[in-house]
Amino acid sequence: MDWSNEIAAERIDMIFENRNKSYGAYQIRRTYGRIILIAGGLSTAALLFAVLFGYLANRPDDTPKVKKVTVSEIILKEPPPVDKEAPPPPPPPPPPPPLVKMIAFVEPEIVEEPTPPPPPQEALKDKLISDVNQEGDDPTVEALPAVQQEVEQEKPDEPMLYAEEMPEFPAGADAFLRYLTANIKYPVIEKEQNKQGTVFVSFTVERDGSITSIKVVKEVPGAPGLSKEAVRVISAMPKWKPGRVRGNAVRVTQTQPVKFVLQ
Repeated sequence: MDWSNEIAAERIDMIFENRNKSYGAYQIRRTYGRIILIAGGLSTAALLFAVLFGYLANRPDDTPKVKKVTVSEIILKEPPPVDKEAPPPPPPPPPPPPLVKMIAFVEPEIVEEPTPPPPPQEALKDKLISDVNQEGDDPTVEALPAVQQEVEQEKPDEPMLYAEEMPEFPAGADAFLRYLTANIKYPVIEKEQNKQGTVFVSFTVERDGSITSIKVVKEVPGAPGLSKEAVRVISAMPKWKPGRVRGNAVRVTQTQPVKFVLQ
């Protein structure tokens, strides 16, 4: 007999010999081993059931699913009889023509940039008038006519840049702007290429008011048509009111900006 085995039947009988075996402790010890085996078996079975249930629950369903298709019978009505006397339907409208890229053309905006103002009349009193500034002796009032005559003999035809009375377009500066706006025609090539900018034209107003020596001093890059149009309009101007020095008409050269703008 293995005395160390607490649930051995021989050991339990020896312990409860001459004792009341109907007492609950004897029955518990006699059935303890069987209870342990039953409990272990139930636990193992429960564990195996849980593992098997989890596997079955998460196993992918490989069986093909059949979609239910509902088929309904559609009965078409007989088409109406064709009326042979009815006029045929009108043809569909033609598609619209493709759009062409265009740029809106507006009248060019002509702006007149002011020329540098002439010196005040007080500063010109008893001074010699010329087209350049020159340092030298200040002549007296008595010597003024002789010196002025000598200057005119040396440069009789050279136009001036400033005069006591600057040249003026007939009816004034506003009329000059209206003239440019009404007569400028925007060149077709520059309009198609969206060329715009300011052309500076130099010209000389003669003593009789006629316009000569017209040339472009600054043009818009890549737009020669703008320069040609600006020269054309300047050349077609009417006679100006000439510039004057001490009441005498003189030749005066000035520069006029002509602005071309597309809007």
